[in-house]
Amino acid sequence: MLTSAQVAQMYETDTKTISYNFSYNKRKYIEGKHYIKLEGTELKEFKASREIPDCHKFSAHLYLWTEKGALLNAKSLNTDKAWQAYDYLVDFYFRAREQKQEKEKNEVVPTTTSTEKIKEEDILPVMKEPIAVFRNLMAFADVNGIQIKMKSLQHHNSMMYDKRIAVRENQSFERVTYEIAYELAHYCIHHKDGNLINSPLEKDYNGQAERAAVMMIHMLDVKAQRC
Repeated sequence: MLTSAQVAQMYETDTKTISYNFSYNKRKYIEGKHYIKLEGTELKEFKASREIPDCHKFSAHLYLWTEKGALLNAKSLNTDKAWQAYDYLVDFYFRAREQKQEKEKNEVVPTTTSTEKIKEEDILPVMKEPIAVFRNLMAFADVNGIQIKMKSLQHHNSMMYDKRIAVRENQSFERVTYEIAYELAHYCIHHKDGNLINSPLEKDYNGQAERAAVMMIHMLDVKAQRC
């Protein structure tokens, strides 16, 4: 969950603009899906449990944004960062529609070549330009004919079979970006090594993919910052 101050920082604007945008378009936001409203005891407990920006310290209520709500803000904020996010949403929407129309034979199946198990505590590489990193990874996948879909996986953050990658739903945008990089690294390095799950070298293969994914993300992030 994100405060309005964090959303404003993400889109390089201010909290007044976020508040105005929310008030003007409030009918388009769904409570519980795009935001939650804290007040009373819940708000006091929230303020006591963490550091919050000065602009929120004396508020009688506080709106917290979900990831979907934060991305929905991009549609009506006229900043470069907001346009980047909205551009990503448009691309991802049409990609999802095209993939949904594919035949069931192309679905990702459990007999995977590689998987990334869910980890309780996993430090992700820092991304100052996560949208740009994501777009470049997706472009690489397109060039190589690799399909990427969001799936309701139970025990893994991501899975790969042949040229099909599934990424678990309801993860942070940065986590999704990392998982795509991780599976693409597996594809580039180990695509001829067969079933990695049953291989005695599984741990080594995964370690190589993790390091390669971090390197890919750092390189793309630096490139995006210099553009």
